[in-house]
Amino acid sequence: MNSHSIDIIVPVWNRPVETRDCLVTLMEHTPGARLILVDNGSDRETERLLQEFAEILDDRALLLRNDVNQGYIRAVNRGLARAEADISIVVRNTSRVTAGWLEPLVAFAERHPEAGVVTPHLIQDNGGRSGAHRQEPAAPHEVSHGNLAVMLVKKELFERIGGLSEEMDGGVWCLKDYSRRAFAAGSLTWSVPASVVLYRDEILFGSEVRRAEALQRSMTLYRQKWGEELAYCLHFPQGADLNVVEQKFPVILTGARQGCQFHLLVRLQLYRAMQQAGFVDRHDNIRVHCLPRIMPERGASKVLAALTAEHSTLTAVTGIDGIPFPGAADAIPFADLARRVNSETAERYNPDKGAAICAGS
Repeated sequence: MNSHSIDIIVPVWNRPVETRDCLVTLMEHTPGARLILVDNGSDRETERLLQEFAEILDDRALLLRNDVNQGYIRAVNRGLARAEADISIVVRNTSRVTAGWLEPLVAFAERHPEAGVVTPHLIQDNGGRSGAHRQEPAAPHEVSHGNLAVMLVKKELFERIGGLSEEMDGGVWCLKDYSRRAFAAGSLTWSVPASVVLYRDEILFGSEVRRAEALQRSMTLYRQKWGEELAYCLHFPQGADLNVVEQKFPVILTGARQGCQFHLLVRLQLYRAMQQAGFVDRHDNIRVHCLPRIMPERGASKVLAALTAEHSTLTAVTGIDGIPFPGAADAIPFADLARRVNSETAERYNPDKGAAICAGS
């Protein structure tokens, strides 16, 4: 890895103890990167701390200061705008990186040109120096949105779509919006579990009423721009094989990339085939349910009932047109689902790029 080939952006507003821990782990486990420290109007103690780290790092640090707290997203965007490397990584000042955290993220991003946003496997920090228990990592998979605890953003993507929306708060709707914009520009959002970072929950400031108002505003802005996030339940009947899934999956995956949730009900044999082919853990908006061997139709009806109670927008879909969905007389044919997804792609996304991503998967 070349010197300064990575820019790491750390927005800071007070919390000097956590900030020190964050910067120490970055210095220890990321020796070749440049740190862009964005002091977002911190108090004097934190300001001195950042100045000390900038002096120690010398040309490996860029210290930016805002006189007042301009908000976390503006601080992130200021850091992204000053980044010069091909890859930037936003790190919250309450996160602590671990040994070997960077290489899997960067390697994946470099091997996958379509990956514009990449996140690591995040484990909640228990506050101890020994770190948290690490489960065996799964394979890289697509996710609905990034996470500001740690989030890689390619400079090419930032130059095409800009920074995160400053009209939204720094929560999930802002992150979903960024991934939808990235998808419209031909880029995908991935998670790489081989990279592990410890994080702490963000401390919420201000009145609960104002936070609720900000959340509602962000949700409204998102839905005005990208539409409602719908949920679908697809039933694949006896006899459906992997070829059937392969034919349907591009539509399902495109819908998942648009923020919709999909629940696929399949028999055991098909589940195993999908698992081996990499369909089961392909996207976090796609969940595959294995039906019981005995009375699978009854099992499908039970899963549908539970999902209906969970999702107010759930729509049942026949995996193979002409074969009924057990317990769902109002199920729509898969052809209708395909028309819905294609209509959303044409209306809200770049259809050429969306089709290119789908075809290349």
